[in-house]
Amino acid sequence: MAWTTLILGALLMAIGIGGQIFGVRKSTTLAPGDRRIRNWVFTVGSLVVGLWVVAFSAARFLHHHH
Repeated sequence: MAWTTLILGALLMAIGIGGQIFGVRKSTTLAPGDRRIRNWVFTVGSLVVGLWVVAFSAARFLHHHH
């Protein structure tokens, strides 16, 4: 279970960061400053969620195998 959660967390983090870097859809309705801030918010949010899942999974894995 811990390995599955660890792999899932790393995958979600990679997808979130990759989506922000390569961007599937570019919106032209936002001002350049708004677009930059939106990308920062999504990137930081993806990092926080992904790193939390990875840290939680690693802690569970180490706890059960210590």
